[in-house]
Amino acid sequence: MAKKATTVILSLCVSAALLAACSNSNGNSQHEASNTGTNTNDVAASNEVDPSNPAFSAYKEPVTIHTVTSEYASAKYPEGDDITNNVWIRRYKEKLNIDVKTDWVSDEYDTKLNLAISSNNLPDVFKVNASQLQQLIEADMVMDLTTVFDTYASERLKGYMEADADSYESGKKDGKLFGIPQLHWGLIEQPDFLWIREDWKQELGLADPQSVDDIKNIALTFMDKHGGYGIAVDQTLDYLNLLAIAWNAHPDMWIEDGSGKLVYGSTQPEMKAALAEWADWYKQGIIDPEFAIKDFSAMNADVVAGKVGVQPYYQWWGYNPGVDTVSNLGKDAIFYPYMIPTVDGKEAKHSIFFANGSYTVIKKGFKNPEAIIKILNDYAYIVDEGVGKESEETLSALLDNDIAHVVGAFRVLNPNSDYEQYEAVSAALQSKDTAGLTTAGMWQKYNNSVAFIDKATPGAAGDYLQQGAPKTAYGLAKKVLDSRNYIKTALWGATPEVMASYGTTLDDILTEGFTKIIMGTESIDYFDTIVQNWRTAGGDTAAEAVNEVYGK
Repeated sequence: MAKKATTVILSLCVSAALLAACSNSNGNSQHEASNTGTNTNDVAASNEVDPSNPAFSAYKEPVTIHTVTSEYASAKYPEGDDITNNVWIRRYKEKLNIDVKTDWVSDEYDTKLNLAISSNNLPDVFKVNASQLQQLIEADMVMDLTTVFDTYASERLKGYMEADADSYESGKKDGKLFGIPQLHWGLIEQPDFLWIREDWKQELGLADPQSVDDIKNIALTFMDKHGGYGIAVDQTLDYLNLLAIAWNAHPDMWIEDGSGKLVYGSTQPEMKAALAEWADWYKQGIIDPEFAIKDFSAMNADVVAGKVGVQPYYQWWGYNPGVDTVSNLGKDAIFYPYMIPTVDGKEAKHSIFFANGSYTVIKKGFKNPEAIIKILNDYAYIVDEGVGKESEETLSALLDNDIAHVVGAFRVLNPNSDYEQYEAVSAALQSKDTAGLTTAGMWQKYNNSVAFIDKATPGAAGDYLQQGAPKTAYGLAKKVLDSRNYIKTALWGATPEVMASYGTTLDDILTEGFTKIIMGTESIDYFDTIVQNWRTAGGDTAAEAVNEVYGK
């Protein structure tokens, strides 16, 4: 039910009954004959490995792994390469003697994987979301990885799990590890900000926003001077909802009420107060008059065209629409991030969602599960230790042009990565001493920040605004994390099946109703009707399910 794309656990169409039937099926998968008959914890049964270096040693005889994946549209491959044949696939063979075969690639990954699950036609290793993981565990279709992970995971990979113990535990059932969480770049990605066009702000001598009234006045001042409208949002309300924390509202999030019960933040009285203010903003033309018919691309197109100077947005504004904004309007038209203030002039408490959305699982009976752990170890090594140990050419081939993202099930991210990266990059930019830049990612962020500072390179705007600018998104986010000025969702793992079965229906009720209030076709008192409609349509059932799984 939470809409934030990087933190949403998507619902699935595979029923528990269907999975139970799958687990009792006599049908064989296309690879079953070569990979069954081995005890779950009998690791490395078919190939000897160097016992002195089990995390990274190569097999004496080749091991074949079958997987599936989805296309990664932004990756740019060298001629002749694609997602099934690329530098990573070749590295697995050259370094570990592992042949990775991709059985299918689909833009409808979840749908096709659900069909594979229902027909018990699974590859050896694949990526799943939290709901799929729970269903596969219940159907006894995936391996217990506890022993193989403990035996073969590198110290770095184990360290990732220690750094995000909550996500690590979410991959377990009854103390056994079934899904290795792929983790995330870090909670530093999650705080959201108010982005304000810098040249207009400087031109008009406006102070940094310290209250909700300041946001309103900045927007009105921009409108008076430059025309257009005040604040860019879209029809989903996702971006407008980022401002809700100013009223201590936490939409799309399950939070505790005063009695310890878990409730949905979008339906709480604080949200009503936010909507009342937004309805007034809409009347004054501050909120885009056409927001209800604009999608994400149309919203950002107005920013790029110079029609608006204020935008609530995630930390990655500099990547999109920032690059196009600088390209079209020049470097002075860049937007800078600001903390979202509360109605009473304090810093708002941010919303933190469950960040791990994917797990690596291995089909039960696969003969060499340690092979997958070795590949995961190697990915972590390249990303976090490769600088100084591997050639620049090697790292560039593996990491540049989004090639680092085409590995499907074969990666785990460092949950401290972006926090550590920001500290190192910001220190290097201040001191001009680059000795602390120890990963390829750090060097990329540093070099792009310098490129924007020296040459105003549009394509470098994202890294610059995230880590290298006078006002940086990660600098503000670090302050939020260090001060613990946030609330974490109570839904810290798989979405309960009953709740997931509603799909987007419940949130659609809220979005449609809130839009009517904002546009003035319904009064603010209609909020109570919206909440009742939400409860009747399944909100109460969803709340019961969440409280049963995650309540105290």
